[in-house]
Amino acid sequence: MHISSDTLLSISSALLLAFAALSAVDGIYIHLVRLRLHAHPSSWTEHVWHTGRALLFAPILLTLFTVVSGGARLWAGIALVVLDQALELLDTTSERDSRAPLGGLGTFEYVVHITLTTLRTAAIALALAARPASAYALDAPNLVAELPGVWELVVAQLVPGAVLVAALHVGLAVRHRRLCGCFA
Repeated sequence: MHISSDTLLSISSALLLAFAALSAVDGIYIHLVRLRLHAHPSSWTEHVWHTGRALLFAPILLTLFTVVSGGARLWAGIALVVLDQALELLDTTSERDSRAPLGGLGTFEYVVHITLTTLRTAAIALALAARPASAYALDAPNLVAELPGVWELVVAQLVPGAVLVAALHVGLAVRHRRLCGCFA
C-alpha cells in the first residue's frame, strides 16, 4: 500500500498542531505559570534547557514544516532536530534534581511529556518520509514543494507564537539567572 506524500504531510502537520497545543499546556501553563521553574534555584538549569529548545522551535518549523524543504535547508532542519534532541536529553537528566524540592515530577506531567515526545517524533518522521529521496542531496533545491491544502498557512501561524514563547523563556532566564549561582 502506498501513501501519498500529500497524505503524509497532512498527517505530519496535524500531529505538529497537536504537539504545539499540548506544548503550550506543558511549557507555558505547567512550567512557567503553575510551577514557575525559572524562579526556583533547583530548576533554573532545567528552565535553561527549555529555553534552548524554545529557541530552536521556530527554526525547526521554518526548515522542516512550513514547506517541503530539500538540500541545505533540509539538512539544517535535521541538524536542528538533533540539537533539540540533545537538549531534551539534558532536560530529562536534570528533572529529578530539579523537581525534588517541588515534590517531583507529577504523573500527569509524565504523561504529557511522553505524549509530546510521541507527537513530535511522529510529525518529524512523517515530514521526512514525505520528501522525495532527491531532496536529501545537498545540492537539491531548498524548496521542493509546498504543503498540501491549507497546511502551509496553518503551520506558518505557529512561527510567531514560537518566537514569542522563546523570547519569554529568554527573558525569564535572564531575569532569574542569579538563582543558579552561575552568573553574578
